[in-house]
Amino acid sequence: MNFANHVKIRNEKFGTVVFDTLTEKIFITDQVGAEILRLIEQSRNLPEIIDVLSSNYDGERQTIEKDIFEFVGQLKSNNIICV
Repeated sequence: MNFANHVKIRNEKFGTVVFDTLTEKIFITDQVGAEILRLIEQSRNLPEIIDVLSSNYDGERQTIEKDIFEFVGQLKSNNIICV
């Protein structure tokens, strides 16, 4: 997974701001979303992202995995990432 060339990312205290320069849409994530974006930026694949977040957060692995799939799905559908 990689970010699309037209995407700009900026970290803030509250999370991360994602700006799509083609559509001029802005997306704001919380700290967990920011961590997923950081891992994508590090060229981590989906299983690695799931492993990292499962070890960093309490909760059932299945629930964490489902949430990550939904978040990544939103990134794909908004052309923020390329796979």
